[in-house]
Amino acid sequence: MKLFITSRNGIEIINLEKVVYLKADGNYTDFHLVDGKVRTHLSTLSVFADAITSRYESIGERAPFFRMGRSYVVNVTYITSVNLVNNMLVFDSDAVKPVAVTKSQLKSLRDFVSDFYRL
Repeated sequence: MKLFITSRNGIEIINLEKVVYLKADGNYTDFHLVDGKVRTHLSTLSVFADAITSRYESIGERAPFFRMGRSYVVNVTYITSVNLVNNMLVFDSDAVKPVAVTKSQLKSLRDFVSDFYRL
């Protein structure tokens, strides 16, 4: 699944299967990819979160991306563990650093992941 993003220089294609998480940075959004690269785009996290959800819904699938507060949208397929002592999400890529989250975000994430992987 791909997302086409219009930029000042043209169009960029983001392969959503390679996105580990998105992070808000004011009016910009950083796409953190499985290879450790970061792509920054001029638009808010809400715009991209909505676009990703719509893209998956258009083909009748549920998006594996979960909105965590105002700062992150996480691809749950890359989460390998949650460190409850430090409140950190650990990902299935050595190139991507763990992300700190709040306890309330972890509860919401647990509910989403439980429902997402339920048979």
